[in-house]
Amino acid sequence: MTGMVRPSGQIGLTDREVQTVGLAAEGLKIEAIARRLSVSAGAVQSRLKFARLKTGSVRTTALVHQAYASGQLPMPNTEPPVPLTDDQVRVLGFLSTGMTLVDMESEVSWTQWRLRETYGDLLAALDAADRPAYAIKRAWAMGYLSAGQQNN
Repeated sequence: MTGMVRPSGQIGLTDREVQTVGLAAEGLKIEAIARRLSVSAGAVQSRLKFARLKTGSVRTTALVHQAYASGQLPMPNTEPPVPLTDDQVRVLGFLSTGMTLVDMESEVSWTQWRLRETYGDLLAALDAADRPAYAIKRAWAMGYLSAGQQNN
């Protein structure tokens, strides 16, 4: 199951949820967010869970994308785009909806190796290794993602 992106417009996140989603978009893990906010890891997980429920997102990547698309997260500073292949842009679209690599396998006719390599190369190009939510933020900053985007 993938996270669904709703049309642009406020999604009703609380200030604390927006703050937490913003730190996730920076690529911080649960424990680092908890330290930064001086709350428990459980509180961070709870905020992200409720924010995902409000957006219909099952993954934090989709939540970050929806928070930017709805305007609840302020737009990141514009960055010059790094070159991405068509395959990487396609994987980015899947990632922004909350798909995992396993979900993506059923959407492409590629070998598993090609998909994993494309995913890894995408994260490396966006300087977001092991931080897919940060990849979403960078993609917004570079203009690869937008509120009206329809993903493959």
